[in-house]
This record gives sequence, C-alpha cells and structure tokens, in this order.
Amino acid sequence: MLYEWQWLDIAMVLLALCMLGYQYLLVRPDLKKEFRTADAVVVALAVLSTVSFLRDISAYQAYIKVMSAFLLYFMGRLYYDRVLECDDALALSSYLIVYINFIHRIVNFGSHFLQVKNAEGDFYFYDTDMAYAIVLAFIFIAMFARNSIFKYVTLFLVCPYMVICSDAGIQTILLAVIAVVLLMYVLEVALKKKKLAMAGLGLLILGLMMAVAFIYIPLLTDDTSGTWAIFGGNTVLDVANMESRYAQWQQVYAIRKPETILEIMFGLSFNTHLPLMSFYLKLLYTVGVAGALLVLVLMLQVFKAAYKGEDRKSFYITVMLAILMLGSGVTFNTMESLQMSWFMMLFAGMVISAEGR
Repeated sequence: MLYEWQWLDIAMVLLALCMLGYQYLLVRPDLKKEFRTADAVVVALAVLSTVSFLRDISAYQAYIKVMSAFLLYFMGRLYYDRVLECDDALALSSYLIVYINFIHRIVNFGSHFLQVKNAEGDFYFYDTDMAYAIVLAFIFIAMFARNSIFKYVTLFLVCPYMVICSDAGIQTILLAVIAVVLLMYVLEVALKKKKLAMAGLGLLILGLMMAVAFIYIPLLTDDTSGTWAIFGGNTVLDVANMESRYAQWQQVYAIRKPETILEIMFGLSFNTHLPLMSFYLKLLYTVGVAGALLVLVLMLQVFKAAYKGEDRKSFYITVMLAILMLGSGVTFNTMESLQMSWFMMLFAGMVISAEGR
C-alpha cells in the first residue's frame, strides 16, 4: 500500500539481507549437508540473472527486485521454524490490509459501493495490485486465522466483494480457483480423502496451464478471434485489455527480440525498452530458454518436497501462492513486484527445508 515510498523497497531488501546474515551466523548450518538441488537451481538463476543484468545495467531496479526474491528463498530455508511461529502476525496483517482498503472504499463510494467496477486501486496503484493483496490476505486468513464469525465474514463476503467489484478480472478467477484449492485441503485433512484431493488438484493445475497456453497463442499467430469467441461475452475478463496487452508485447519485440541461438537460450537483458507486462515473456526475454527450464525444475522440486512433507498446510499454501503468482503473471511481471514474489519464494524455501523432517 506504500508504493509511493519506493525507498521502502530498498530498505526491505537490506533488512532481509541483514536478517539472512544474522540467522546464518546464529544457526551455522552445515552447507554441504543441507544443500539441495533446488538451492543449486536458485543459485544458477541468480547467476543467469546477473549475467543478463551486466549486459545492460540501466534496468538495475528490476534486477534488485528479482534478486531479492531469491534472497527470500534462502530466508525461507533458514527461517523455516521461525516463520511457522508467525501465523498470528500473518493473519493480523492480512485483516488490516483487507479492512483498511474496505473502509477506504466505503468512504470513497458511499452508498454506491456495491456498484463499483473500477476501485482505482484503493490504497494501491492499480486494481490488479489491490486485488492481488486481497487474494493473498484471503489465503493467510483462511490458513492461519482462528475460526470465528469474523473470519468467515471476511472470507466469504468482504474479500470476494473487494476483488469482484474492481477492474481485476484475472484475480477474480484466481480467487475462485484458490477457493477450490481450499476445498481440496478440507477434503484431504478433514475427510482423509488425499487421493481424491490430489486428483482434483492435478486436474485444476492442468486446466490452468492449458488456459495460460491458450492466452499466449495470439502472440504467435496474430489472430485474436479465438480469444474473443471464448471470452468476449463474459463480464469478468476484459478482452479489450488483452488486445492492448498483445499490442504492447508486439511493440517490445519489434524493438528488440532474441534472435541468435545464444540470445534464445540465455536471453538479452532486463531492459525491454518498453514495459513487458508478462512474467513468462519477461522470463524468456531476460534469461532465455535456459532460465525458463531452471524455473520449471525449481517448481517441480518445490512441489515434490511439499507433497512428500508431512506439513500439509505448507503444501497447500505453496500451491495457492504459486497459482496466484503464476496466474497473475499472464498479464503482469510478478517477479518484479515484492508483494507478488516474496511470499511465494519464502514458502518455496520453507518447504524445501521441511523435506525429510
């Protein structure tokens, strides 16, 4: 919510670096014993990102934000036990985010608050940022807050209202998907139906992957008629906004795009000259196919560790954070937003640390 004070981003990164150093000196972990494949993948991604940055250092802010996400991964590795003790703090901060923005909207729109179509970000810059924060709060309240009427009013009324009554169609869909994942969690933990829950979760993730692939097809074919035919009549997704995204992406690649084998494999730089609002396209532009494969390996390692671990809550939180980050990444570069990347990478590190415990 404090996006206007950009110095806070730098302060938070420095604080995270100090905390990582402090915890390392305090715990003195055996690096050879604790080192995992996922750690090597994160280090390789950091190296690839640094090489890409050195090709054009003008985009240093984007580089710092991406590197800070890797930093949070290692914080999750070292702070696993301590983060688990912060459930009340996560729940309280989530409630504050939801209700500060909710009250702000009531004050701004008065009796017309139910007719809002564009909330102008509330206390955030865009509705997308606000809706992402609300969905993130929804996850932490659902998983960490103590059961009460207030909790369920927040989950089933306030959070859906804040996201649905805004110009954030993708986050509205992701909120519904995450609600289904929560149902799978209840199915596994409360009803002991793990196989059924895993099958449902697998189908859900497969469906999301197919939807993401479909959205990017017009970028290759220059034909958006299929997108209009499927999504044009709905009231959630604004296909006109997607048309503008396709145009913006084409403009970026018209200025410069990877052409040689080395550029395709290892990317160009962080500087795309024009904003490239897509996690997937920015990933390929910056670190190439090699970087994309490393990200895929990291995801597989994290989900494998989360699935095998006994801490089912952390597994489902990781799945929901991944769905939120990767789903929002269709039209937003989520790795260059601290709010969008930090929690995902923190919990990724935590589930790697939890493996085998």
